Amino acid sequence: MRWAAVLLMPLLAGCARDSFNLATQREEYSFTSTEKEVAMGRQIARQVEEELAVVADEPLQDRVRALGARIVGVCDRKELIYHFAVVKDDEVNAFSLPGGYVYLNAGLVKAAANDDELASVIAHEVGHVCARHAVKRYESSLGSQLVQLAAIASRQGAAARGVSIAMQAAQLAYARDDELAADRLAVKYLKAAGFDPRGMLGFLEKLREVDRNNTQYLPRGVVRPRYAMTHPYVPERLRAAKEALFGVADYVDYLNTSE
Repeated sequence: MRWAAVLLMPLLAGCARDSFNLATQREEYSFTSTEKEVAMGRQIARQVEEELAVVADEPLQDRVRALGARIVGVCDRKELIYHFAVVKDDEVNAFSLPGGYVYLNAGLVKAAANDDELASVIAHEVGHVCARHAVKRYESSLGSQLVQLAAIASRQGAAARGVSIAMQAAQLAYARDDELAADRLAVKYLKAAGFDPRGMLGFLEKLREVDRNNTQYLPRGVVRPRYAMTHPYVPERLRAAKEALFGVADYVDYLNTSE
């Protein structure tokens, strides 16, 4: 029932409000205020950390928080208090929650060759938060998906089941345009924060290898998939990142994308 209440918050948010989104550079309408978004993210984060233990390595956590702070300092949503943490999981994965909660798996941190690559992942997730992609997904499915998820959570009652639903709703299957938008924002933030934005290209190449080694996509019900599964379209992402960096991509990048 607690999860049902969290998921149904947007339904109770009242009339739609319009505001200018600096990240998307558009006037946007939303049923979910920043306060409700933060409350939603806080509730999800508590349950995430019940299932995925935070790594007990304070220097590592400090490193990630410091990288995150540099990105936040130049991002488009400074009204949020951002939270960054590394969790115990060997899969190459990262995800963000509404309200500024960003989680990196230990396996992803290990895969990053340097701070520039790691910062590119953090900047990508912050880009999702700034563009309010998770909130938009919630709101776009108010009539069916949220009601269904809330009903499932109510019937099951178990916290683990609630976390499984939450993780799928909060982190999986970003729309293709959302992924590319988050990458473009990441390039912008990396440049402004003084990182080498080419670190994004290096990490995306790693993801391409992960993708090649895992040809089957995410089966329904899986809670902890690899980053290349939850953040698909790696060839398109490489092309978009190169266009953001250099104004044009390589010829082979256009051949490898669907457009």
